[in-house]
Amino acid sequence: MATPATRKPRPTPHAQEAFQVALIERVEKAGLTPQAQAALLQAVDAAAAASGSAEPAAEGDVGELRRWLGPGPANPAQLEFEALQARFAMRRDLLEHTIGSREVVALLGARNRQTPLDRIKAGSLLAFRDQGHWRFPLCQFDPDGPDGVVAGLPEVLAALRLPDLSKTRWLQRPQPVFGGDTPLERLRQGQVQAVLEEAQAVGRGQD
Repeated sequence: MATPATRKPRPTPHAQEAFQVALIERVEKAGLTPQAQAALLQAVDAAAAASGSAEPAAEGDVGELRRWLGPGPANPAQLEFEALQARFAMRRDLLEHTIGSREVVALLGARNRQTPLDRIKAGSLLAFRDQGHWRFPLCQFDPDGPDGVVAGLPEVLAALRLPDLSKTRWLQRPQPVFGGDTPLERLRQGQVQAVLEEAQAVGRGQD
C-alpha cells in the first residue's frame, strides 16, 4: 500500500509576515517602477501556479499585494520600454564600478597595456565593451588571489555561457541557493566548487 505524501505545513502567521516585510524591503530597495512591479507580480503568480501547491495563498493576501504594487500598464510597449530603461540603468550602475586598461596595468603591475587584452582572450579577466573601450569590473580583483583576481574566477567565467555584461551581473547578484550571498562572496569564502556548479547550471539557460 502506497504511503500517502506528507503534507507540507502552512507557514505560521509570523513567517508569512516576515516574508511580506522582506519582499517589500527588497522591492523598495530595487526602486522598481510600477510597470516593473506589475511584471514581478505576474512572475510570482506564474511561479505559484507552476508549483501546483495544495495550499494557495489567501485571497486577502494576494489582493493586498496587488493593491500595494498598483495597476499594470495598459500599453505593452510601455512595459517593454520601462524594462529597457531598467536594464540600461543597471548597465550604467555597473559601469560606475569599472576601470579601463590603463588602470588594470597599474593595478596588476603588468609590463604593458597589451596584458589586460591578452588576459581577456585567455578568460582570466572579465571585461565588457562600452563606447569602444574595454571596462573591467573592480569586483573581480583581489590582491591575495592568483594573478590578482578572486580565486576560482577564471573557471567560473568559462562555465558561464552568458554575455560578458550578464556575467558581471550574475556574479554580483544575491542567489537564493547561496543563502542570499552573491557568487563572488562565496568565491571569496573558498567555495569554488559550489559556485562552479551553479555557473554550469546558468550556462544551460537558468539565469
